[in-house]
Amino acid sequence: MKTACLILLLSAILSLGAKAQILAEDSRGESSIITKNSNVSFNLSEAALSASWNNFRKLAIEKPLQIVWGLSASGNNRGGLSDLFNGSKLTPQSKVGAFIGFRKSYQTTTLGLLKRIKEIENANPDKNEASINTIRELNRQIQENRNTRHTQSLTTYINAGMNADNFRLYNADNATSLSKRFEKVSFRGGFIDLGLNYEYAPRWIFGVSLGYERYNNLDSLSNTNYTLTNTTALNNSQLVTESKINAYQGAYIAYNRTNIKTDALYFGRVSEDYRLVWNTLYTRIILPLQEQQINKVFQAGTAINFYKSEGKFAGGLYLQSNDVFNSLHSTDKFHERLSFGIAAKYTFGSIMSRDFTN
Repeated sequence: MKTACLILLLSAILSLGAKAQILAEDSRGESSIITKNSNVSFNLSEAALSASWNNFRKLAIEKPLQIVWGLSASGNNRGGLSDLFNGSKLTPQSKVGAFIGFRKSYQTTTLGLLKRIKEIENANPDKNEASINTIRELNRQIQENRNTRHTQSLTTYINAGMNADNFRLYNADNATSLSKRFEKVSFRGGFIDLGLNYEYAPRWIFGVSLGYERYNNLDSLSNTNYTLTNTTALNNSQLVTESKINAYQGAYIAYNRTNIKTDALYFGRVSEDYRLVWNTLYTRIILPLQEQQINKVFQAGTAINFYKSEGKFAGGLYLQSNDVFNSLHSTDKFHERLSFGIAAKYTFGSIMSRDFTN
């Protein structure tokens, strides 16, 4: 049933025909850049589904100062895609958030031309021939500016929300009952980020953010499928029943940490019809406040999405080192600390037409 639902969901996303500007994010679907479209995305490797909605598609490119806001939600299975197919119970993780900020545009030339058109229209409500010709020339200059000059903007924002984990933790010290050794844990955390985005359209967007988060060390615990067997004697026979339990094992703690994120998006033309957005290099610095129990970690990666210029569907890849300097001492082999994933995305709308002049 779970497999069928997954296939139906993926088919629905893939079948949505469709102008997209899709953000290339990290393996957790996160980024310091918020200037993106509203979309739904599905990460095939992590079995993660996320959705976001914001007001960017309603913004005026040249308006000097505007309020930006957005909502987001995501959910995934901690065990990844494999648990959806092998019948194991899921370990759900979810996250909801909202942001608000201010976007300042530096497109002063075009803004001056737009103001001049407004003044002419107010002074000539009957739209005589002279005013019509002047407005037509000003519109020509505006279009020329948009085609040949870069649009620059600076966005500052606050992003906050909650995250949750629900899982079973194996406690070997509970000797009263074998089944009671599998403790149900419901973790509830939260986060807040302060961020800055600089956009040099149509090619580049740079982002940096500093955040505080309540998190846990579930990623570092071992995940095991257990088989619990019960035997009941019936006269000269025995009735044996089995149940599968997925649980984590190890020293579990919840902790507070500081997160630093950086991203650098490049938008490019692949062909006449196809475009790409490439997160050339993103970094994630995780600084736990309890360093005696949790190690600080430096992550880095790259991600890319391809999409059709007149479509709303995008497909992408990411390659990420989860522990660049082996701070967790998990393995000395660098390639074993890499994660690779595939994501599919559908966008509802975009902040501006990000096409390229010849």
